[in-house]
Amino acid sequence: MGRVSALVLCIALLVLAPVGTVAAGAAGSGGTTAASVAQSGPNPCVGTVTEEPDRATVLSIQGARGSDKTDAMTVSFAPSGEIVGVHDDSSYGRWWSYDVDRLANGNFLLSVTQDRHTVIEEVNDTTGEHVSVLDFPDVLDTHDVDLINGDELLMNDMSQDGEDRVLVYNLTREEIVWQYRFANHTDQFPRDAGGEFGGDWTHNNDVEEIRPGVFMVSLKNFNQIVAINRSTKEVVWTLGEPGNRDIVNRQHNPDYLVNDAGQPTVIVSDSANDRVAEYTRENGEWNLTWALRGGNLNEPRDADRLPNGNTLVSDRRGDRLLEVTPTGEVVWEVYAPWQPYDAERLGTVDESSGPTMVDEGVTGPQEMTGSASPDEAAKEDCYNYIQNVTSTRLVPEDDPGPVTAPRIGEEGNDSGNGAGGTDGDGTDSDGESGDGESGAGETDGGSGDEGILGTTEGDGSSAFGPTALPVLLGLLAIVLGAVAVASRTRH
Repeated sequence: MGRVSALVLCIALLVLAPVGTVAAGAAGSGGTTAASVAQSGPNPCVGTVTEEPDRATVLSIQGARGSDKTDAMTVSFAPSGEIVGVHDDSSYGRWWSYDVDRLANGNFLLSVTQDRHTVIEEVNDTTGEHVSVLDFPDVLDTHDVDLINGDELLMNDMSQDGEDRVLVYNLTREEIVWQYRFANHTDQFPRDAGGEFGGDWTHNNDVEEIRPGVFMVSLKNFNQIVAINRSTKEVVWTLGEPGNRDIVNRQHNPDYLVNDAGQPTVIVSDSANDRVAEYTRENGEWNLTWALRGGNLNEPRDADRLPNGNTLVSDRRGDRLLEVTPTGEVVWEVYAPWQPYDAERLGTVDESSGPTMVDEGVTGPQEMTGSASPDEAAKEDCYNYIQNVTSTRLVPEDDPGPVTAPRIGEEGNDSGNGAGGTDGDGTDSDGESGDGESGAGETDGGSGDEGILGTTEGDGSSAFGPTALPVLLGLLAIVLGAVAVASRTRH
């Protein structure tokens, strides 16, 4: 065979070899288990485990080690602490990873950022592939997103230009249909109360619908949690005071509960006070009824009350995820470098779904004990181990599916239920009248399935997708090589 034909065949092999590797990887995706780790040895991410939970736990990791950028990802931990799989958002070009919720269809809803704006992803629970993706070029930094009313995304936005807001994006109409701009309500939220934080003067970092038409919002820079009526935009109640660090201090991810007596209850990661706090509303006042502290808690970011009465705590600077009993004993712990953000125990509804501590009969401050308290070397070993996990599935193979039960009920006797919180609430200073602001556009493709965010382009695994070009070039090279060989034979 001549030099030309040999060269052509070599090129063909070089083109087709990576394609075969990709195809083999695609064929194997979703079928891997917790054992699918490209390294030997025990899992260094397991801390204290005295009681294994019934279901796996999914955790988002923001991705920052001090001033150094690390991978933003979502990790699924089996009850034993072994890693089920990893969805590495940094590999998709994302920067930060924040909220993670499981949807009724089993997939996961993720809030991430890319190129200084928000991206909302729907990720397949068994393959880790993007089912659908929405790009929000005019929404800078969404830490929290919830699906409400079947076709609406409730989101926060921290803008850096003084336009901090909470918004509702309607998936059917493909537009923002409601928003609350804090700059238009400075009588309630004066700019000087937010401190020296530039354009992001409220740093509203969490929002959830606590009952139809009432949104609970965390204002980190105000040391305050507020409830806002969707229809009237009135503030229904407030917890905390600007400048007062004793109630809550630069808090994150408050959850809303109602105790057996019908009293509103808020459990919150009181981050700068290095504790988890639970407040009960009694006679119109918020009273601290339980707190978890000590045990080297270091800026917790998320605290979910579980059905068994324990609390699932994402400890940001401690780089660990802990399940803690009402009296403070750590019964389950995994390491999560760097900077864990939001956790969800599979088999529970979004956010907190368990009893209040008043109902459990445990009140007052509780000292956390029993954590393995990983040092920097242990965290580094865990991070390196996670980097080598090859499974991308986020649920175990025997996962029975999501729980779709509603959250705990109503809000006791407080007035202003906002039950009429629909789109047509009139045009006011915020301009929320469904004026056609699209806010979003589809970005990188998903698996091709119909998701809640809409159908996007294929992920490239199809023979007629982006991988088809190398295949065709390889086949063309083989044909040309065969023609060259035949031509030289004739000569």
